[in-house]
Amino acid sequence: MHRLASFVLGLLCIAHAHGADAIATGGNPDAAELSGINTRLLTVKIFAIMGFLCGLSAVVASARLSFHSNDIGTLDELRVIAAAVIGGTALSGGVGTIYGAILGALIMQSLQSGMAMVGVDAPFQNIVVGAVLVVAVFIDILYRKRTGVK
Repeated sequence: MHRLASFVLGLLCIAHAHGADAIATGGNPDAAELSGINTRLLTVKIFAIMGFLCGLSAVVASARLSFHSNDIGTLDELRVIAAAVIGGTALSGGVGTIYGAILGALIMQSLQSGMAMVGVDAPFQNIVVGAVLVVAVFIDILYRKRTGVK
């Protein structure tokens, strides 16, 4: 299900005018507004889509785990941010792709599954994920300084 949603949203960003508008707004909101894009309406649309997808993922997670709790997904935001940074998205803003984020998520999930199979404790897993995030940000900063990309 999530693969299909990622694929469809990836295609929309590449092949549809709204995707180009979203990429332009994410890159430089002021320039996008000056070029005629209604950035406020676009931001509301994107947040509405993300809210719907979060609700859908909550329903799927609750059904999959067959119990309901308000702490499902605790600290998953750390893994999501790490996956996005590993996939090539800069924390300072700029260009990132859905396919890069999927690749980063695959790497992070492989790391997490490997640590779980070896028997690493959950708190130490979070420390490792945080360290990977710090290293990825450091490498991104060095790369952007070296190439001159902002």
